[in-house]
Amino acid sequence: MKVYVDGKDLLGYFIEQEDRLVLGPDQDQSRQNLRRWLARYAELQDCDVVLVWDELAPDEVLPLDERFGRVHVINLPYGENALQEIAGPANRTALEERTFVTTADPRLMDALERGKATTYSPAEFVSRARRIMGMGDEQMAKEPDEKFAALGEDEVEFWMNFFQKDED
Repeated sequence: MKVYVDGKDLLGYFIEQEDRLVLGPDQDQSRQNLRRWLARYAELQDCDVVLVWDELAPDEVLPLDERFGRVHVINLPYGENALQEIAGPANRTALEERTFVTTADPRLMDALERGKATTYSPAEFVSRARRIMGMGDEQMAKEPDEKFAALGEDEVEFWMNFFQKDED
């Protein structure tokens, strides 16, 4: 099973609910807490999660790809949209295995409508996840057992191009 998550929408749901289990004192800490929460969910469900962040500030520079246990985090550069990063891969993955997408973006839902991926609103996903996880599992969300030390190929290419521009 594979789960694609529109990070902005899911974090927005936790903010609306004022959920202190996931929310931190600032945006960065809240993102990290959400990543840990999803890693615990992935561990219990024995699935992989792709967490996509878009709408970053123009001056915000984050690694393009990060791994956190079974969570693959994709930080899209300023101006890019989660629609393209989720719709195509989710529809292709759904042909081979169960695939879920969590989003509140109507355009993304429309793009997934004709495919086999199942779409959940953030509220539906959190409700399902909490039934699976239980409160004790949510509170145990911490560093994952499985860590990835190496940089992904996309991230290496990004930084190589980034530093090459400085030399020119």
